[in-house]
Amino acid sequence: MTIPTQFCPECGADCATTVHHCPHCGEPLPAPFQRLLGRGTVLANRYRIERLLGCGGFGAVYLATDTRFQQRQVAIKENHDPAVLNAFLKEAELLATLQHPHLPRVSDFFTEQPLAIPQPRAYMVMDYIAGEELWERIQRQGRLSFSELLPLLVGVFDALDYLHSHSPPIVHRDIKPQNIRIAPDGRAFLVDFGVAKLGTGMTTTGARAVTPGFAPPEQYRMAGETDERSDQYALAATIYCALTGQIPPEATVREHALVSGRPDPLTPPEQFVPNLPRFASRALLKALSVDKHERFASIRAFRQALFPPPLTPLTRRQLLGAVAATSLGLGVSALSGYKIWQWTRPLWLAAELHGHRAGVTSVVFSRDGGKLFSASHDHTVRVWRWQRGKSERLLTGHTDSVRGLALWGQYQILSASWDGTVRAWNWRNGALVALWRPHLGRLSAVTTDPNEQWAVAGGEGGLWALHAEGQQGRRYAFPPIRALSFHPNGALLAVGDEEGTVWLWDIARHRTIARWRAHTGAVTALAFHPSGQWVLSGGEDATLVVWDLVTRAVIRRLAGWHQREIRAVTFRPDGLVAVSCSMDDRLRVWRLPDWRVAVVQDGGRNWALALAFDPSGTWLAAASKDERVKVWRLRL
Repeated sequence: MTIPTQFCPECGADCATTVHHCPHCGEPLPAPFQRLLGRGTVLANRYRIERLLGCGGFGAVYLATDTRFQQRQVAIKENHDPAVLNAFLKEAELLATLQHPHLPRVSDFFTEQPLAIPQPRAYMVMDYIAGEELWERIQRQGRLSFSELLPLLVGVFDALDYLHSHSPPIVHRDIKPQNIRIAPDGRAFLVDFGVAKLGTGMTTTGARAVTPGFAPPEQYRMAGETDERSDQYALAATIYCALTGQIPPEATVREHALVSGRPDPLTPPEQFVPNLPRFASRALLKALSVDKHERFASIRAFRQALFPPPLTPLTRRQLLGAVAATSLGLGVSALSGYKIWQWTRPLWLAAELHGHRAGVTSVVFSRDGGKLFSASHDHTVRVWRWQRGKSERLLTGHTDSVRGLALWGQYQILSASWDGTVRAWNWRNGALVALWRPHLGRLSAVTTDPNEQWAVAGGEGGLWALHAEGQQGRRYAFPPIRALSFHPNGALLAVGDEEGTVWLWDIARHRTIARWRAHTGAVTALAFHPSGQWVLSGGEDATLVVWDLVTRAVIRRLAGWHQREIRAVTFRPDGLVAVSCSMDDRLRVWRLPDWRVAVVQDGGRNWALALAFDPSGTWLAAASKDERVKVWRLRL
């Protein structure tokens, strides 16, 4: 009998069902009810699973071989969540009725309970479209030229025209670069109809898709306002992203700015692409109108406005004059446009540091902001002169992923690792100053108080605290710890555990003074407001929770903004801004005290694992899954 396995949702490795963490990447594996299938699983006595193509909160998609036709590969979509089963069934029914060369076909649908899965699941078998997502091409190339992009989009425009011509019309409602696949022969396919709806009334499935930057404002309201023009906005946002390499501002942010009498935060595309034809820029901006009544009447009208008109041959004199004028204009426009963009955008990338060989897990600035320290899954710590993009020193010695960093003394930095050790380094010469073994198993976090009297680490076995005047630390019993943060006065420590509880601990008296259940699942991120009045937590449940130390109560719960586990939170030193990042690939900047979203930055499937402000609050460092450290300038 074949022993069932499971794919890791993070790295795709095939793992035994008896383990709780992936042996390849170290990330936790899902509980049985959310467990993925493994390689070799056979469904319906016909489809053999080969590998994981993708997964999300509601299910997964696998590449499989149809054993009745050995040369045929299929994509199998699996539903995990009974709450969205109706939407899953509607998607299958809808796709089964569609016949278009740029849409996937559904060939089978069934329910089955595989081995090691505790309940039956629904499966949809459809065409496997080899190639890549438009999003992957954007990430690889940075941006696409107008002449390259237009031929790719012909099939997408045709497919949307076909969908909208049905009676009642079919509205896709989730167009974005990730849902456009480009086959090896250059054909583009529109995929993922999980939240599509028939007609212009309320959705028939109850499903909702709001992808910030791509969803139009009417899609946030859930009042049956979406129609064919909603797809037009999303496709225009997708084209904007492909041409500029930038995700448009969130539609609700744009809408709020315009209603408040402020300028539209959407940067015209020609500021990023100076040679973009004027007719193309006008067409994109019209299709991206916040008011749907100001967009084109149909997707066909949008296509006619976007595609270039026939060219009239020029005389030799006209040609030479046009070339000279264009060359001068482009040079001036490119320089001035770049400067305008750089100084008017609230968040722009100032530096990108390459050197680690695996995801970066922690970052911290030196006290003067001139140095930046980073830790990584590659077992190392790097010292950067970040403004020059130079790695000055590599600190080696850990034998597993380094999970946390903290400043300690004038020229020392602490590192905590899954190898169970805390190490102190002299970052100027790279010397190892001290090594402690707290005997807590894997360590997930380390921090020091503002007065640098205490160094604290947390891990699987609880808490370890070391006083500056001591030689050995002391262990304290806690559930497995995932996050730590010191109060600005240095007397209180916030501790986040795997059970969703935040503990407020008096470090000097060694006792708990408060605790609250903040999250469903682990507490993964913690930060105190500079005033000391609030503690902000993020969790596996994709929510942010603000707890007030004065009233000793939760005063705000921010749910629905991030779609996956929160990985880091931080406050700017002036206390006017908070930042959060998540496994949904988005970094969000919040204005305080009303917690309004000011900026949404897409990470391009390379979500940040940690955040840190420099002492001035001007620069924000993000430790990235793509092995880089990104430093952003924040102007708010």
